[in-house]
Amino acid sequence: AILDELGTAMRRYVVFPNPEAADAAVLWVAATHGQPFWAHAPRLAVISPVKRSGKSRVLDLVYELAHRPLLTVNTTVAALVRSLDEDDPPTVLVDEADALFGSKKAADGNEDLRGVLNAGFQRNRPLNRWDINHRRLEQLQCFAMVALASIGDLPDPIQDRAVVIRMRRRAAGEQVQPFR
Repeated sequence: AILDELGTAMRRYVVFPNPEAADAAVLWVAATHGQPFWAHAPRLAVISPVKRSGKSRVLDLVYELAHRPLLTVNTTVAALVRSLDEDDPPTVLVDEADALFGSKKAADGNEDLRGVLNAGFQRNRPLNRWDINHRRLEQLQCFAMVALASIGDLPDPIQDRAVVIRMRRRAAGEQVQPFR
């Protein structure tokens, strides 16, 4: 009953491409609340070939409904991994992921971030860094549920580990309520 109510609420603000996509979003949000118990954290990839198709609105809803949401439109590897609590990681939401990975130049400049997002699909895949001040190895956890919104596909290793929702613009006559 709760999942049905959640689906009804989400469809009030977003036109999903099909009923299964709405169900996938609902189940993914529900899974974020069990995150401390999972060995794997599937990504949610909300993608579209065009602007204004509801991708960011889906992330807005996920932000309100997911476990400990952490929203960013741009981040560094250091900021991201230091935000992740090993026992109870936040749900990471990356809007405008196409700005990070959309062009070859951007993707090349964010290869470390792509690696962290990819490795964080599974527990016990730490990012190792040398702490020069304390002269010791620092192992930073990468595990977290992650939702990404992007115009265009995401890097293959990330998208391969994702529940993919391919959004489209609303057709004439399809209505949603304003989200406030």
